[in-house]
Amino acid sequence: MSSPGFNATIDLRLKPSLRAVKIVFGLHLVAIALVFLARPPTWAGLALALLLFISWQRLRRPTEAGYGSAALVHLIWHADSDRWTLETSSGAQTGAELLGSSVVQPWLLVLNFRRQDGRRRTRIVFGDELDDEQLRRLRARLLALKPG
Repeated sequence: MSSPGFNATIDLRLKPSLRAVKIVFGLHLVAIALVFLARPPTWAGLALALLLFISWQRLRRPTEAGYGSAALVHLIWHADSDRWTLETSSGAQTGAELLGSSVVQPWLLVLNFRRQDGRRRTRIVFGDELDDEQLRRLRARLLALKPG
């Protein structure tokens, strides 16, 4: 039995993911703690800690999680097709298709797109960007597409 929701357009307005920021921060803290627990020579430990700090500065607001002007903040999955419309936070819109390399897990969605110009874009959804009903509908429709 097919649900009418599977034939409806899905319009998603995603917020930036605070959960993504917390995960990136936690991973960097763990890495810094492991560097110092390994007790490398002082200069090597400080160099590794500096590199991890630089990494944190670069990754603390990832575009893939909804931060920055190039972040995907509005996704429209058109009814009865595999076509998507992607909109960035700067307002730029483009058509795209969802790639088979996308990942659907209960705690994580990785949506990989190929834009009309051939470039690829990714949006990671940890679950705090959408309300529960939108997330459930998106996950169900994505799982219905997966073979097997």
